[in-house]
Amino acid sequence: MFLVVAGLLVWSMIRYRRRGDELPPQIHGNNKLELTWTLIPLLLVIVLFVVTIQGQNKALQRSTRPALEVDVLAFQWSWRFAYEGQGVEVVGSPGNVPELVVPVGQPVRIRLRSADVVHSFYVPRTLFKRQAIPGRTTEFDLTFEKVGTYQGHCVQFCGLAHDDMLFRVRVVSPGEFRSWLAQASRSGSPSQPGT
Repeated sequence: MFLVVAGLLVWSMIRYRRRGDELPPQIHGNNKLELTWTLIPLLLVIVLFVVTIQGQNKALQRSTRPALEVDVLAFQWSWRFAYEGQGVEVVGSPGNVPELVVPVGQPVRIRLRSADVVHSFYVPRTLFKRQAIPGRTTEFDLTFEKVGTYQGHCVQFCGLAHDDMLFRVRVVSPGEFRSWLAQASRSGSPSQPGT
């Protein structure tokens, strides 16, 4: 879109540059032309609006049966991940990055809250961000399609140690996740950094 607009702009500047005092041919009152350059941008905006709504609905669609539910609490200046019904909790602190462990390819229901000020749950590789607002619980589902470690952080300035509000999402196979969860619930704390 930018190239089309920029190209037409450059073409117009070259084609209609001033060459003396004569004016280029003037088009006055051409209703068809005015209707055309009004309808084209309107149609583009409508198409972009429809595509945006479809993409937003897909991103916000929640699973009827999530494989896992995690209560995520943001606080100055770290995160707590509590696995609902499992007795497992991972708590971080500045300099001690917490790790959210989830199974690959399965929907994970996140309940996001803030204990103090506005924070932001952001995982750049998923292009997904949600605000954690005090007094409000935000629910959404995330499904990680690839095994690996995803970096996350708060992108809402929340005080002096804001840059310490990091977390990791470790995506593992379902079998490895069950083993991790069993070990974590037996020991009362998983042997992972940030616990």
